[in-house]
Amino acid sequence: MEIKNIEVYGFRRALHAMRNPMNSWNKSDSAFMGTEWGEIIAPDVPVIGINDMSLINSLIKAGPSHRKFLRQIMVWWDIKAPRYVWQELDTYKVATVRNSCSTMHKLGYRNIGPDDFQDGEVMSSVLDELNRLAQIYRGGGHDHKVLRLMKQILPEGFLQEATYTFSYETGMSMYLLRRAHRLSEWSGPGGICETIKALPYMEQFLEAIT
Repeated sequence: MEIKNIEVYGFRRALHAMRNPMNSWNKSDSAFMGTEWGEIIAPDVPVIGINDMSLINSLIKAGPSHRKFLRQIMVWWDIKAPRYVWQELDTYKVATVRNSCSTMHKLGYRNIGPDDFQDGEVMSSVLDELNRLAQIYRGGGHDHKVLRLMKQILPEGFLQEATYTFSYETGMSMYLLRRAHRLSEWSGPGGICETIKALPYMEQFLEAIT
């Protein structure tokens, strides 16, 4: 599994909006200076001031209906994950968009190998059959019946890439619910939860409720 090309946007507007209920914009003390955040592209991430962080912590502790500003901070990343991870990731459908590389349109256009599967693990007999069907598909006018059969026998470990967007609120829910998950793709090094925690200020935000 691989997660790359991470981008974060919306901090400036979200921190302004969190002060709307009390008209307390004059108390904001964050400085927007294009803060660097490792390899993550995050052009509007601020140095959050003491006043703003205090309000942030209070809103986060108060629960989802109060921390609406987290829904307005958005994350983009490219993730290549096995199909069994996508099934679980698709549980989170609030403020998410998945734009995937399509097996419907591209499966069968080339032979596939062990590198197309998580940890390179795939039964040789299944791989041989997939590639046999792929040759028939390419040479037989792209028969949809052949494609359907390929999709039926495609293993869960097949790696599928997508550009995935989600809000900080959704990311926080993923982390809290999956940080001890038995699949390493969620809870292990370089997994989804570790990557979420590394987003700008996410670790501090999580500390407010954990």
